[in-house]
Amino acid sequence: DVRFVVNVGDSFYDNGILSKADPAWDTKWRNVYAQELRSVPWYSVYGNHDYHNDLCACGDSSHCAQVHKDGDDRDFFYMPAPSYFASHPDLNLEVVGLDTNKYQSPEGPTCCAFTRCRAECQHNLDRRGAEGMDLFWRRMEESPARIMVVFSHYPTDYFEAEPGFLAGLRDNSRHRIAYFGGHRHNTDNTSTISTFPNENWVVGGGGGFSCEPGPQQQGFVVGE
Repeated sequence: DVRFVVNVGDSFYDNGILSKADPAWDTKWRNVYAQELRSVPWYSVYGNHDYHNDLCACGDSSHCAQVHKDGDDRDFFYMPAPSYFASHPDLNLEVVGLDTNKYQSPEGPTCCAFTRCRAECQHNLDRRGAEGMDLFWRRMEESPARIMVVFSHYPTDYFEAEPGFLAGLRDNSRHRIAYFGGHRHNTDNTSTISTFPNENWVVGGGGGFSCEPGPQQQGFVVGE
C-alpha cells in the first residue's frame, strides 16, 4: 500500500499559483491524479517555477500559496513550511523536505527575475536555503529513524558548492538516506553526484517545457 507521495516541486507550471483558490489545484493536480492516490499525504516542496507568481517570493512563508499545515486535509499538499519534516515511527522512517532554491544556479535563485521583487526574493530564498540546511543537520542529529527520505527540488549535482551537505547525504552511520531531487525532466540515478553507500535519484517527471535530450527515462520511483 502507498503510505505517502514525495513531490519534488515545479508543481504548477509555468508560473506557480496565487492562492488556495487557484483553479490550477484542480486542473493540474486534483483532476490529474485519482482520489485514491490523493488519499495519502503528498509531501511537497517549492520548485523554481512555483515561486514566479507566488506571494511568498516577496514575503514570509505565511503568504505561501502551497504551504498547508493540516496533515489530515487531502485537498492540498502537506507542506507546513518551506522546509519541514514528518515522522512515520511505524516504518522507522522520517521524511525531510528542503527548500533549496538558492542553489538554482551559481548566481543564485535566478527564478527571482520572474517575480515582482527580485532583490527581496533573492533574500528570502537565500534565507530559506540556509534554514533548509540547518534543518537537515538537525534531523541528522536528532531523528531516531533508521531510514530518512530527504528531498528538495534539485538533484545532487546542484550542490557542488555545499560539499558538507553531499557528505551528509553519504553518511550511513546512523541513517539510511534516500535523496530525491527534480528540476531536470528525466528519471534516473546516473546523472547525479553519487551519495554511495546511500542512494539518490532525480525524478523530474518529464513535464515542463521539454524533456531532456538523449535517452529519455520518464516515470516514478517507488520505494519499499
